[in-house]
Amino acid sequence: MEIEGKHALVTGGAVGIGLEITRALSAAGASVLVVGRDQARMESVARLTPRVTTFVADLTVAGDRERLIEHVSTGGTPLDILVNNAGTMQYFALTAPDAQNRIDRELALDLQAPIHLATALLPRLLERPEAAIVNVTTGLVYAPFGNTPAYSAAKAGLHAFTRSLRWQTRLSRLKVLELLPPTVATEMTARYDGPKIKPAKVAADLVEGLRTGRDVVRPGQTKALYVMARLAPGFLFNIINNAADRTPLD
Repeated sequence: MEIEGKHALVTGGAVGIGLEITRALSAAGASVLVVGRDQARMESVARLTPRVTTFVADLTVAGDRERLIEHVSTGGTPLDILVNNAGTMQYFALTAPDAQNRIDRELALDLQAPIHLATALLPRLLERPEAAIVNVTTGLVYAPFGNTPAYSAAKAGLHAFTRSLRWQTRLSRLKVLELLPPTVATEMTARYDGPKIKPAKVAADLVEGLRTGRDVVRPGQTKALYVMARLAPGFLFNIINNAADRTPLD
């Protein structure tokens, strides 16, 4: 895919991995609509470059997702690349009094929102001569992290949905790409004391994956996780969850 001249939508594009994806796509010549719920961060990212515009929405709320879909569908601007990046990861015990509320919110943002947006905007993307849907999951789809149960479950579900979406659109010109980052140095992983890679590296790998037509992009340590999951899944699960023992819960 040629990035220059394309129109992209990046959810959660004002912070962490999403911010670096916004920067990388913009630097490659794409116009980027950034979606997020924090007005101040939206204003900050809008100052990056004239190629970036913003839309304030809480994607855990179905009505806000509908507003975004209407904005994209009726705005007159083409959509070539949808990047479902927005997500949250919470460390909590399933016995916590507010566990169900945490689960509901994480599933809404990490699973329901990307499925909703991908499904609603699919006809628009299929009209384009060259288009892509990028779903950001995680290397943890190969072995869940016990202290982040809702995040691990949601991303595993999004992994499965991405494969189904790719299969259903296999005869079209649409590229369905899954980005599986390892642990990345962002606000979301601040309490984790293991190795991390920089978000700019993840974004650069994504742009390269789009350019070369990849179906799956596994930055950094995710390549090793993928191999270990195939050869010794139980061993991988134990290694990951040894780290969980050292990560405090909320």
